[in-house]
Amino acid sequence: MPPNFIIVDDDPVNNLLCEFGIRKFVKDAAIKIFTDPEDALKNIQEDYADPERNIYTILFLDINMPSMTGWEFLDVFENYNTYIRKQFKIFLVSSSVDDRDKERAGMNSLVSAFLSKPLKANDIKEILLQHETDNYIS
Repeated sequence: MPPNFIIVDDDPVNNLLCEFGIRKFVKDAAIKIFTDPEDALKNIQEDYADPERNIYTILFLDINMPSMTGWEFLDVFENYNTYIRKQFKIFLVSSSVDDRDKERAGMNSLVSAFLSKPLKANDIKEILLQHETDNYIS
C-alpha cells in the first residue's frame, strides 16, 4: 500500500511541483496540501488519533513560513502521542542554504532528511524506494 502524503508549505507553486513529483511515481496517491501549518497540525491530530489505525504518511515540511516555522511545527508535533508520531516520516524542504538548518535537521529525531527546494523527482523516488524496503509498517 502506498504511503499517504502531506505537504505543508506556504508556497502554492512549490506545492504543485511537489504534488506533480509525487504523482509521477504514485498516480493514485492520497495527498493533502496545507499552506497553513496550524491547519495541518489540527488535521493530523484529528485524522491520526485512533491508536488502532496505522496510516503511513510522508510529510514534506517547509522550514520558513510566515505564521509558524517548520521548527515550531516540529515542537508542537513532538508533543503528540507516540502512536500519532510513529505514522510519519518527516522531510524538511527548504530553499535555505544555511548549513545551520541542515545541522539542526540532522539533530532532530523527528526529521528523516533535509531536502532542497524545489523538490526533485529523484528525491521522491528515493524516498519511495526506502519505503518499499522499510519495515515501518507493521
